Amino acid sequence: MNRQTSSSYIRNVDELIASTPLELVLSHYGLPLPAQSAREYRMKCVFNEACSDSQYGNLSVQLDVAKRLYCHSCQTAGNILVLVFGLEHHRAPQGGRLRGAEFKDAVAKLREIAGEPTSDRSPTPTQPAPAHEPKPIVAPQRELNVPLVRHEKEAARALADLRNDLITDVAEMSPEAAQYIRRRDWMTPELLKKWGVGWIPGDGRSLFRKNYLVYTHLNERGDVVSYSGRDLSFEAKWQRWLRDGKPEGKKPNKHRYVSGYRRGLELYGGHVDRLQESYVQESLERYGVAVVEGPNEVMRMEMLGVAAVGLGSNRATETQVDKLIRFANSHGDGRVLLLPDGDEEGEAGFKELLWKLAEARIDVRLAFTSQTHEGTMKGRQPEDLTAQQWEHICDHGNLSKDLRNS
Repeated sequence: MNRQTSSSYIRNVDELIASTPLELVLSHYGLPLPAQSAREYRMKCVFNEACSDSQYGNLSVQLDVAKRLYCHSCQTAGNILVLVFGLEHHRAPQGGRLRGAEFKDAVAKLREIAGEPTSDRSPTPTQPAPAHEPKPIVAPQRELNVPLVRHEKEAARALADLRNDLITDVAEMSPEAAQYIRRRDWMTPELLKKWGVGWIPGDGRSLFRKNYLVYTHLNERGDVVSYSGRDLSFEAKWQRWLRDGKPEGKKPNKHRYVSGYRRGLELYGGHVDRLQESYVQESLERYGVAVVEGPNEVMRMEMLGVAAVGLGSNRATETQVDKLIRFANSHGDGRVLLLPDGDEEGEAGFKELLWKLAEARIDVRLAFTSQTHEGTMKGRQPEDLTAQQWEHICDHGNLSKDLRNS
């Protein structure tokens, strides 16, 4: 390698380090993300397990362009490449610095995390340009939902704090909203407030002026990226549409979202703050990562002591499958528990998901189908479960690990 090529390679690596957010690395390994306003991120040392017992604290990473890190116990220092090496090998580099093959492997891994091509791990001498210069390979852009506070549209930015206006007391709701909540007596005001769910008056924000029950949607980091409104008149509109012969272009929608939101990029309930809740940790140990369709199912399963995430549909996108695999491996001991809706569409979608998870060597199980448990769940959804029914399903399906004996 000549000196010019070497300096170019080092410059490219420096650019790679500067352009790769720490959040992307942490997300890849299923680790909690830093707070929005933080300038420094603290985590357990990834180089030496003994550091956890030290009085000097854990590993700190600067959230600037250089992303310098330092462990106050074992005194390992470096940058995001050293962090990636530690996360991969659970030790510090030989001699305290990345060199040779260790350096190349760390660069290749960081390129993989950043979505860049990794086929060439080291630079090659400059060759004469061909007569027709091929187009450079462009790394795929990682799709993200922009937090509402930074949305390009002013009307969407104005909705960022909408959750603060949502009404959770049925006595103050419209008759339709109150009836919807009362039919689900497990939807307590405390639960609704916790999840950012409630009714908004008809004179409220423009997107949800009509009679909607509003749900707050967060990204993995915990930022508000959308709201959805559940049309409380949907069933009546649906029956009218059927009676009218299903006229084209007039099919009613059950939900509406903020403009630009891509729900297939998120898992409802997949924000990292949940990991701090004790019931979540216990649920992950008992069942692994539980998966349902929608927000109501996520909330209902919480009231039954199960930490679930929702697809927002009966079919998982590739992004959601990748997240489920990552969550299962990092927090669920490689296990996923599927809780499908007990209808044809729900079961068809979850069959596809089961296949994809099994291909990824995930220990995936079905909690129930429309045909199991004496047909208890046929035509029903997880939100319909009673505590007694869930206990019966767990006992007869041998779903949970008995923590008392572990």
